[in-house]
Amino acid sequence: MDRHLTHLKITVSALTRQRPEMLSALLESWGGMTVPENCSVQCLVVENDTVPHSEAVVRAYGETLPNGMPLLYALETEPGIPFGRNCAARHAIAHGSDLLCFMDDDETVAQDWLDRLVTGYRTSSAVLLGAPLRAAPPSGAETAIQRLMLSNIENRYLTKERKASKRATLEDTGGVTIVTNNWLGETRLFTDHNIWFDETMRMTGGTDAKFYAETVAAGLPVGWVDNAFVYERIPPERLSFWYQAARGRDQSNAYMRRRLERRPVNAVMQIATAPFRIVALAGLIVLLPFQPKKRLIDIARTAGWLVGVLSIPFGYKSALYKKVTGH
Repeated sequence: MDRHLTHLKITVSALTRQRPEMLSALLESWGGMTVPENCSVQCLVVENDTVPHSEAVVRAYGETLPNGMPLLYALETEPGIPFGRNCAARHAIAHGSDLLCFMDDDETVAQDWLDRLVTGYRTSSAVLLGAPLRAAPPSGAETAIQRLMLSNIENRYLTKERKASKRATLEDTGGVTIVTNNWLGETRLFTDHNIWFDETMRMTGGTDAKFYAETVAAGLPVGWVDNAFVYERIPPERLSFWYQAARGRDQSNAYMRRRLERRPVNAVMQIATAPFRIVALAGLIVLLPFQPKKRLIDIARTAGWLVGVLSIPFGYKSALYKKVTGH
């Protein structure tokens, strides 16, 4: 397939669960997307729930979005993010799509988001591409401490974006992990290479990082598009120190468990750095009064990392996605 010239069929998908207001904002942004030239695009919402709570939200937008993109709905009753992601992949394959794109249901997309992703795909050799995540502006209803945490999250995302722009290119991510908050992949990854989201990791999170790792391990080219933006709407319940610490705990727990399975020696060496992270945590606490808009989340995430990793011998296992946050 000559990706520079061929007509591309694309499925843009998001997984949702009990967040109708956020889903509605995403659908509105889908309707304003620019349709890339020489492409056919359909949008697909996969609801991961026992009953179709959000189907009416999708149906309210009709069968076709304002930009002419068909809008489809599917219900995946098996609980767990990897089941929903694989459901979207099966739908894309059945539709004959060449490309599958993912973002989260608590995000909105820039008008030129898909156009820039597809341009990146056409001008690279990558079969899997990622792009930056930014925090959406505050709603105005946040408390002072919530605004402070939102500033921390904004700075954290921008720091990650700047690092990625220095390390990653259209032909190499430079080790930047591609996750499904801003994701484009060829459907051949599923059909030809048999790489799927790991359904044994039902609620732990980290299946997208594992998908990326398996793609790289298979010797397939990956890349980064530095100008295709999505914006995360962060609800108040996530703007607490304890939520951010718990997120760091569960992400580190899932990551380290995966490392212990694949590269136990490397994992043990990373775990052995815990005393240095404790020292680093103390340093972050000292810096907090001088850099409150950057260091609060660093403290939360570092503390969470320590708890997540050091709790592995005691049998703790991440259940990051059992509780839904947002509306």
